[in-house]
Amino acid sequence: MNKKEIIKYLIFAAIGVLVVYSIQKGLTFDDLLKNLKEAKIHFVILSTLVGVLAVLFRALRWQLLLKPLGYETRLDNAYHATMSGYLINLGIPRSGEVARCALFSKTDKVPVNVLVGTVLSERVLDLVMLMIVVFSAVFMQFDLLYGYVYDNVLVKLQNNSLVLIIAVLVLLAGLIVAFKAKSLFSADTKIGKMFLGFFDGIKSIFSLKQPVLFILYTIGIWLCYWMMTYFILMAFDYTEALGLSGGLSALVFSSIGVIIPAPAGSATIYSIYIGLNQIYNLSIDQAKAIGIVMFSSNILMIILAGTISYVILAKRTKA
Repeated sequence: MNKKEIIKYLIFAAIGVLVVYSIQKGLTFDDLLKNLKEAKIHFVILSTLVGVLAVLFRALRWQLLLKPLGYETRLDNAYHATMSGYLINLGIPRSGEVARCALFSKTDKVPVNVLVGTVLSERVLDLVMLMIVVFSAVFMQFDLLYGYVYDNVLVKLQNNSLVLIIAVLVLLAGLIVAFKAKSLFSADTKIGKMFLGFFDGIKSIFSLKQPVLFILYTIGIWLCYWMMTYFILMAFDYTEALGLSGGLSALVFSSIGVIIPAPAGSATIYSIYIGLNQIYNLSIDQAKAIGIVMFSSNILMIILAGTISYVILAKRTKA
């Protein structure tokens, strides 16, 4: 690994640290110490470990998408590329998806355009799963959550119905083009090969060799997300009584925050503490402490695990 690569991953790690600092700087040192003293550290550690497991499930699911296309890949490379993508997201929001494809392409010799296509398929599926999570949370706690979800999700969808309709039409048009790609693009040209590979990646979700396992991995990813929020609630005396249903609600709050294109998903802190304050009547200080611990523990996990993964891939590719 050369000096350029060392500098690159140190920059990404440093940006992550700065993001955490900039978000927490509004709190005094005494406030931070108080939060740490109040939290049961073993639950915070459990939350971060479950986060690593979620990334492993993502890597396993990614491999299943690539198998129908004839690519046999290494699980450790898929995991390290995915974790490195999260690290790179700390510096440039939403850039990690392309970066992880570029890294995985170097280690396992899969075309980048194919990988990007599979990632797009993943994102559409994750959006569906998010909707399932939201409706499940509302079903479990209808009296508490309906008003919140209506104001923060349904109203915004209604106000942007034209954008939503256009997005659906674009998605349908993209699927039609994907399935008709062979008749639209020539495999004899470089551009044609690029588009064919890209659309093959998108279609891979419809030609899975192990669909049941793919579904189980997808459920596993979102169960991990649920447990991550649940364990953070368990880490504080004033939220441990919220239980699994409260953990699911907190997942809805954090997911709404992730959608907002803020650095490293930092909008999750706001969405979590506003949700906890409005729905469960926690004080602003208590709700903010939950949001900060939930966000910071995840970011620190990404900085540590992502840096390790990035170094490993840099050594393997000798970039």
